[in-house]
Amino acid sequence: MSAATRKRKPDPGSVCRELCDLASRGELPRLLVLAPPARGEEEGWFAEQVLKSARQFAINQGDLDFLDLDGGISDFDPGSVEAFLGSASLFGGGQRALLLGRASKALSRWKKLSTQLIEASKDPGGPSWIVLQLDGKTGAKFATSMGKGSGEGFRLERFRRLYGDPPPWRPNDFDASEAAQFVAAQAKLMGVHLLPGAPGTLVQVAGASPAELCQALEHFALLEADSISESQVRETVAHTAEGSAFEFAEAVLKGEGSAAFALLARLRSRGLRSWDGKRIASQDAFSMLLAVLAGERRRTSAVLDGTEKGMSFSEACKEAGVPATGPIAKRMERRIRSTSSTRLSQVLHSIREAECQVKREGRRDNLKSLEQLAFHNHRSRRS
Repeated sequence: MSAATRKRKPDPGSVCRELCDLASRGELPRLLVLAPPARGEEEGWFAEQVLKSARQFAINQGDLDFLDLDGGISDFDPGSVEAFLGSASLFGGGQRALLLGRASKALSRWKKLSTQLIEASKDPGGPSWIVLQLDGKTGAKFATSMGKGSGEGFRLERFRRLYGDPPPWRPNDFDASEAAQFVAAQAKLMGVHLLPGAPGTLVQVAGASPAELCQALEHFALLEADSISESQVRETVAHTAEGSAFEFAEAVLKGEGSAAFALLARLRSRGLRSWDGKRIASQDAFSMLLAVLAGERRRTSAVLDGTEKGMSFSEACKEAGVPATGPIAKRMERRIRSTSSTRLSQVLHSIREAECQVKREGRRDNLKSLEQLAFHNHRSRRS
């Protein structure tokens, strides 16, 4: 089968919404295993949403015998699971359901527990549905082994992190990223109308974490605006950590070292705070500032490349997926008038150097690397 005709696996957000819908209607498979990916970074938020939906459905059912356990606690007792699986419903022949969260530790310690869960899912008299949440590398391995001995009612879903970058075939369309499409779908569910450009911008400023993105959407929902544009996203985050990241990126790209140093000085004294006012850890702040700078540099480079090929500024913006009018376009126009491909390549080199110092060489003072980056890209008045 060619790559063009191969069926594409649904993204984590779509799978999560499907399972939450099934859970809300009590139509989950006999044994649903929520696990980390075999490779790559896991994203536990999706599994938590499915557990939450299943739990809410069970609570609302008066005749459902429901057992909800956390397998990750130190005093977890497998006997309660064994007794539940081997007994009849407390409601005179009614349905039963089992939810076992953070089960990797429990399955590792009590080897026969996974077999008992599989056998119960095959038994016609067993629970109507069982949801098993696995975590960590151990959980990923257990998920694979459980699938080999399971029956028709078994379903395994692995949840990885969302991709925050646009796909290779649409590199400058930030609304096309997996995380941006997740934002658009969640916004629709929450009744928040995001205009084109807003989902991608939100991912740029808030990152690809589904929890952070949903928190940002809740913030916009409180505004009760008819619609949210890209510029409104940027205006809203102007006084948050994300706004500081854009301020830093603008200063570096324009070669204004003094402005970049002033922001870093504020960061040293007060730190950065997220949407909900929580202080952001130093490593996360460093990653955020670099990520936003890298994104803005990429957008600027794409627009500049278009104009150097003979396109008008508007055409270059459209080609790069950047608004061709409004305050964002005006800022971009000023930016490309004062830069060059050589300078943007220098910024990229500085970004990679800063990442290397912190992530590979283990430098503890993250801000020192950002200060060096700002210094190396500063342009004096004489230059």
